[in-house]
Amino acid sequence: MEMSSGEAELREIRKKIDEIDDAIADLLSKRMQCAHQAKDVKQQMNKPLADMHREKEVIEKWRERARRSGDYGLSEEMMSTIAAFVTRYTLKKEEQE
Repeated sequence: MEMSSGEAELREIRKKIDEIDDAIADLLSKRMQCAHQAKDVKQQMNKPLADMHREKEVIEKWRERARRSGDYGLSEEMMSTIAAFVTRYTLKKEEQE
């Protein structure tokens, strides 16, 4: 059974989306590794793991990225939600280790 040109195009687009999702997962893994290193340094400095000022700074940077995102823009709401989730998840993992 032959694929229509639309089906072939959709398959290619989905393949690109899967590749992007793989890249996002790889970057999140690298981010978690860096957060683990930061945890070690914070512990050596006797600093608390949670830093609300830094969390707010990270979220604001993600919101700024949304504002610069162009025609296929990312909403500030979506970006701040993702940033808040990532930072809270990271802290949770740090506290469990």
